[in-house]
Amino acid sequence: MGRFHNLSHATAKAGLEALGARVSASVSERTDLVFAARDVDGRKVGKASTLGIPIYDGTALRAAVKSAAELSAGEESAGEAEAFVDHSSLASAADPAALLNVLQEADWSAFVAQRDLVPLRTRLLELERTHGVTEAHRVATARICDLDGTRLLHPYGHITEIESAVGSPCGRYLATGSWVGDNYHRGGALQIWEVASGRCVNVLDRIEGGVGWPDHDDVIQWSADSTRVGLAYDTNQVGVFDPFDAHSAHTYPLASASVTDGASRPPAWDLAPDGRSAYVLTGSPCSIKGCVVPLEAGDLFWLPDYAPPSHPYLLGGTLPEELGDRELWLDGGVSWSQDGTKLYAKDAELKRDLVIDLATKEVTWSTDKGKRKYAGATIDGSGGVRFSVDSNRVTFRRPDTGGMLGDFTFLREPAGPRVFEDEYLFEDANFALDDDTWCAAFEEGVVIAPPDRRDELEAVLAWSVDRRFAWPARWGGLEIVPDVRAAAERLGEDGLGYFVREYAEQLEAAEAAQATGNARVEGDGAWPPPNTATMDDLFSAVRDSVSALGSNWNFAVSPGLRYAARLQARRGEAEGAVELVEAIPDVDQRVAASAEVAMILARGGLTEQARAAFAFAEARAEFVALETYDVAGVTSSVAGAYQALGDKAAADVWFARAQEALRLETASWDNRLAVLWALTECGRVDEARSTWASLGDGTKRPSGWTCEPWLLYLLSTDRVGLAEEFLDAWVPRGMDRPSSMIKALVELGQPDLLRSGLAGSWYIKDEDYERAQAIADGAPRRSLPPTPTEDEVAALAEAHAELLKIPRAKREMPTTELIERAADCGHLSAALDLLGNLGADDFNDRPKAAFSALWRAATGHYVAPW
Repeated sequence: MGRFHNLSHATAKAGLEALGARVSASVSERTDLVFAARDVDGRKVGKASTLGIPIYDGTALRAAVKSAAELSAGEESAGEAEAFVDHSSLASAADPAALLNVLQEADWSAFVAQRDLVPLRTRLLELERTHGVTEAHRVATARICDLDGTRLLHPYGHITEIESAVGSPCGRYLATGSWVGDNYHRGGALQIWEVASGRCVNVLDRIEGGVGWPDHDDVIQWSADSTRVGLAYDTNQVGVFDPFDAHSAHTYPLASASVTDGASRPPAWDLAPDGRSAYVLTGSPCSIKGCVVPLEAGDLFWLPDYAPPSHPYLLGGTLPEELGDRELWLDGGVSWSQDGTKLYAKDAELKRDLVIDLATKEVTWSTDKGKRKYAGATIDGSGGVRFSVDSNRVTFRRPDTGGMLGDFTFLREPAGPRVFEDEYLFEDANFALDDDTWCAAFEEGVVIAPPDRRDELEAVLAWSVDRRFAWPARWGGLEIVPDVRAAAERLGEDGLGYFVREYAEQLEAAEAAQATGNARVEGDGAWPPPNTATMDDLFSAVRDSVSALGSNWNFAVSPGLRYAARLQARRGEAEGAVELVEAIPDVDQRVAASAEVAMILARGGLTEQARAAFAFAEARAEFVALETYDVAGVTSSVAGAYQALGDKAAADVWFARAQEALRLETASWDNRLAVLWALTECGRVDEARSTWASLGDGTKRPSGWTCEPWLLYLLSTDRVGLAEEFLDAWVPRGMDRPSSMIKALVELGQPDLLRSGLAGSWYIKDEDYERAQAIADGAPRRSLPPTPTEDEVAALAEAHAELLKIPRAKREMPTTELIERAADCGHLSAALDLLGNLGADDFNDRPKAAFSALWRAATGHYVAPW
């Protein structure tokens, strides 16, 4: 289906037919699988899905039609090429001078890492034990660093806890995987370690959705030849990755399978010995649940539940008689035969092993106990090194003394800024050397670090060769510089060097501006900063926080700005309210907000400003009222504005339209409450009462969550009696009465209403009654925003210190909570300072926190104000 890049339909058809396939131009119940390009109409792909047909992408198609002859034509065995030096001459070199002579005469152009590096490294290690680091070590290192596949690598690629760790069947490698942090789409990491050297040799970063899931086993699996790694990743997908991938910023699978119909956790699965297919536990129409899907190349999407039982990927065999007619869910997993032709599984009830022949689909009781995947693997390239993996630590111990070969602690967070405070370009360069020191490393060998820390740096850094082997950094090539400026000079303009130079120039410009008084002075670094920010600053932060969001967030941005505009209008700040209205992206919401701001300003005595604010709504109200889904909300807002501006006749017309919309719609309480609010706000309170009183006995009551903003509006505008009437009419005593009313009634000095209206619904503290009584007796209400006390400031500082100890990838929620605490106590500068640490491209990050801070600081509540 569709047009494939650089692959015609005729070529694809010929290639598939050469493999024995029958190719058709349309989908039917006889179709076994589909290859679909990215431009295919969704309805066509949907038809294949509903028929239970696996759907592959263009990458899989290209792999399928590529012949074995073409694959082998250009291959040359590394073992057949001439070696750069006779390995026996390395072993026979008796002293440093002899080995140096061998290395100087060697043909380094013929050096092949997979063949030559380990013997060379082994001999140099032996030499180091007796003679220390010699000129032979330095010469060899210079040659190794000149290879295209060599780069300096620090080992701290995991930014969250390590969830899984598995050694390779050959014994040479260890794979460790981490899940996601606060940003799911930032992904997780898979690190590959060379066990013999105790060093990290590759980091597969930004794996979508992270590796595995907390507390799930078997999420990392190696192929029998240790050339492929299978992962359960991205919540419910299974994929195969190249562990030695020369990736850039993101890592993509060689092949993936999404076959769980959106499961919320990783499935039970098992990678075949060759790493090119996998068993995955899924629903299916067969007695034995699950499927065996190819993982050769490309992406597969499939809904096995919809497939016919005869589909070749399903385990459609007949169960042994003893199992009867039941379904067999292989929750305990399966294992493969060494040759990959059979699956072994245990029946949990009968405690007996089943064997499934994948060629014939025959299911029998197993009598073959010893032949499982990887049985008989004899290669051990670890040199006897033993490793240990915890959630934030990886260690390697020497086989001879048991001493530490490598010791790596993750998730350290030294105080102070990192070397590069750039989340995109330099995130991989930054690393923590210990609990107090940030450093940065570049693949060229330049390291920004204190010059006196060479020994510690050499203990964790290594040259990675072909992403398979580690070469000791202590043998040379490491260039330690004190700062970004020095790094820019060493790196030049190649690779990241250009951007490092730009970063250095930005630092210099910032320092120059501060020296001349043109930049904000940061102070002594103490936190929280002085509380000099105002509510105007917080309103501006809200508006700025949504400025970069795409239109896909309009459903949240428009109502948020609408409520913020109402709030600023109620404060009498007409200019700021209008600016918020102008930032609303949806026209119907902007019309409603324009009218609401006008209504509130006019009721507050700012008639001239109200008329100016209403101009936008008045010019477009008629058209929008015909086009919007929110007819009642828009028309009642326009009606309220006319009423507040003294045009009762126009108000009557528009309120009649609002009431008609309530009758015509399957009216929700959201619609009704919008009309009630407009009637109340513009002064037609009796009509608001009659509107809710006219509802029939069969009308469903509003939930506490739905009517909470309305009730808080009534209380915040001192309409306590009206709130009581509405509660008695529509919100019976019980859990539906919002708990947030407690705080509102306390600050209104209403102890009696606390007892009569809420005591039966919520536990109310004695100090709440005491505070309410004190206000009733004349004590002042708390100001909004409040003024933080010394104890509150100290508590914020303590919480911030704890926040800085949390790994950066997991700080989003704690940062949001601290913003809310700062807003609750009125420390606006602290809240604004923290907002900059949250992401700006998702409404649920910085924008949502900014709105929450505004509501809390200005109203004392966490819900949007009416």
